[in-house]
Amino acid sequence: MIVGFGFATMGSLNDFSMSLYRTYRPQTFAHLVGQNHVSQTISNALKLDRVNHAYLFTGPRGTGKTSTARLLAKAINCPEVKESEPCNACDICQEISEGRLIDIIEIDAASNRGIDEIRDLREKINFAPTRAKAKVYIIDEVHMLTKEAFNALLKTLEEPPSHVYFVLATTEVHKIPETILSRCQRFDFKRIDDKAIIGRLQYIAEQEKIQVEEKALEVIAHHAEGGLRDAIGLLEQLTTDSTCSYENVCSVLGVSGIESLEKLYGFLEKSDTQGALKEIHDLYMEGHDLAYFNKRFLEFLRKRMLQSIEENQNQGATRILGFIERFQEAYDHSRYATIPQLPLEIAIIQSCSDGTPIPQEAPPAPTEAEQERPHKSLSEPVSPPTQQQPAPPEMMESAEKKSPEIGTVEKQWTRIAEHIKSPIARRSFQQSSLLGIDGITLLLAFATQFHLEKTMEKSNRNDIEHAISEVLGFDLKLRGEVRKIEAPAKTEIPEVEEKAEESPSEGNLAKEVMDMFQGELA
Repeated sequence: MIVGFGFATMGSLNDFSMSLYRTYRPQTFAHLVGQNHVSQTISNALKLDRVNHAYLFTGPRGTGKTSTARLLAKAINCPEVKESEPCNACDICQEISEGRLIDIIEIDAASNRGIDEIRDLREKINFAPTRAKAKVYIIDEVHMLTKEAFNALLKTLEEPPSHVYFVLATTEVHKIPETILSRCQRFDFKRIDDKAIIGRLQYIAEQEKIQVEEKALEVIAHHAEGGLRDAIGLLEQLTTDSTCSYENVCSVLGVSGIESLEKLYGFLEKSDTQGALKEIHDLYMEGHDLAYFNKRFLEFLRKRMLQSIEENQNQGATRILGFIERFQEAYDHSRYATIPQLPLEIAIIQSCSDGTPIPQEAPPAPTEAEQERPHKSLSEPVSPPTQQQPAPPEMMESAEKKSPEIGTVEKQWTRIAEHIKSPIARRSFQQSSLLGIDGITLLLAFATQFHLEKTMEKSNRNDIEHAISEVLGFDLKLRGEVRKIEAPAKTEIPEVEEKAEESPSEGNLAKEVMDMFQGELA
């Protein structure tokens, strides 16, 4: 049913026995953190008396959507409002702050999502406000309403009474019908950056006389992922005896510091598989959240990659990009992993198997004397010839697997197509032409953007790469481009019966589409 809520007033945490977040909830638009574009626009509308009758606030959780809705309700009804800010001293402001004003109605759509609740709203909406100038309906998690409830709400939004205002709040705006969206003024709330969160936490810590290390605040802000409410909640949770230490924050949250990120990167940089695996093992034994560590490491790698590009270290950036691909795959698999550390261990082994150290600086330019020396051919020995021992068979086999011959791939083209499970992936693969092999990358050309995009979709790409591995014994990655080609490769699998070649027609195009999506013409 419909339930009323309001603001918590500012004051001592001990006096009000409430959470830090409610204690320090913003009481003016000026105190709204990280959403200047929203507060400025709404403030201007209040100054010009052009407040819309229906607003939609969308964005991640804990970014201030509901707090802004309640601020708007206060500003609309406060009799002493100045420069669009509520006075927070009059009876109306006090009642709203304490959650006692009956004209401010908040509906939790997650619990009251049916048509009956919306019908009840429509029946009562025409009644005049009891004490305030206007009624304000705040519908939280509005995307949870049923289709029938949305239809009933739509009729109310089309012609609302002059004394009624709506604020719809949601974290999943894509689930809201276009008919509702078109009748609301929309504001997108952004994730709050770490610097703004840290500033607010420092202010709260000073007010509550909490001794807190700046490094601890950095970890809390990063862990909150742009949500100020979560950050304040973590500060309260991790404070013991008016102290919030970096060590305790890392221990409780199960996260490691920047030192572990740098150590792991150093191991990968030197292709030190054993050292990197030991680092992950130690983190696991210490109880750290490996999925969260993986995410932080991806952010660390991204910064390193961008730094390498700025310094024109393209070779280093390319190798870091390989790290990112493997650890991103590890992060995707971590939620389903039976053994938590296994996805990270696989990513480490794959990353270190490259064996190419990341260049730290450009090689020095050759001197004049070195330039005048005769160049040796590749066949000439650099040092006095010595009898070299033949490479072990397993190393030769590994080298062969890393560098497959293009002729080998061409000969097995049809078998690869047969091993592709998805009909869509198989059909798009059959429309490609082999360009070449670059290291462990298979280069394909496509006549159309459609087949390129279908092939490079994650599930289809994985299917094709798995088929290549089964047939050739090589682990190759796919890369494609749109290029004018004479004809797609002849890779129709044997059991498909070939028909006589027909001239291009609408019927042939329809058949191709039906074949791709396993349909039939009616």
